[in-house]
Amino acid sequence: MDADKRQALKFCQRRSKLIADYTKGSMTKREFILNNFQLANQMSGPYIKVDSFEKALFNYQYYNCMAKHYSMLARRHKKNKKNKRMYTRYFSLGNSYYDKKDASVYKILELLDYQAIKAYPIETDSKRLDNKLFEIVATQRDKAIFHSISPEIKKLLCEKGLFDGNKRPSLISDYINDTY
Repeated sequence: MDADKRQALKFCQRRSKLIADYTKGSMTKREFILNNFQLANQMSGPYIKVDSFEKALFNYQYYNCMAKHYSMLARRHKKNKKNKRMYTRYFSLGNSYYDKKDASVYKILELLDYQAIKAYPIETDSKRLDNKLFEIVATQRDKAIFHSISPEIKKLLCEKGLFDGNKRPSLISDYINDTY
């Protein structure tokens, strides 16, 4: 196993521990996001050459935690008119990372050759995400659950016959509906 793949696996193991701690109630969602952000920053960054599921998963998680972190910072500055520039900067960074996260979803789907994938819209407490957020599950991989609002990804999944239009609860609905 090459060093890059080992690093990706190490990240996934550490992140699994954070997930377990969050699930047990040992930390809030906000603390979970901050710990994920710190963990991602300890790693050498996202992979440029993504040639394995583990590397693509790492990139997805890396970009997802960066996006959530900067979106959280943007919300903190949203109501303060003096910090409008900070809000705009963090909001923009968050969206940029969400776009990169979606690029990682494409890579994951490609690496899995669109096999053993199911996708569907999920029930959410968020009015902003309702009827937009969907879940993608790699059924033969442990804890391989991805989320997106990308119409392009949804269209691709529909074209491949992998998208079930029936809304259902997320496999991680407690996390999805927990505010931060």
